Amino acid sequence: MTRYAKEDDYTICLTSTPPGTKGQLTRYFNFASEQITTIYAERADMRETIKSGAYDGGAGVSVSVALTSQMSVQKFSELDSQAEVEMMRAALITLGGKPPEASSTLPGKNHPRLGS
Repeated sequence: MTRYAKEDDYTICLTSTPPGTKGQLTRYFNFASEQITTIYAERADMRETIKSGAYDGGAGVSVSVALTSQMSVQKFSELDSQAEVEMMRAALITLGGKPPEASSTLPGKNHPRLGS
């Protein structure tokens, strides 16, 4: 399942669980900085039964939790295709966001501040 959420007027967040994993993939498309931040996090629970040394013969359960994560940041201009960026721009607008127009760092776009 994939969820879309507007973080602010310039950022949309996509959250999903990749098939066959216990992790969560979160991608932030920030149109002000023209960057995609991708975070993959996975939680691992480990349980172990431990026999106590007590004379009552009891046993206990030890629970360990580990959280691992990886993060990457990529500029829009580094992408081979702008199709996903434009789809996320449209989704953000649908959710009430107001992303700025693409800048000259994207192929085929002119930067308005430079008058190109």
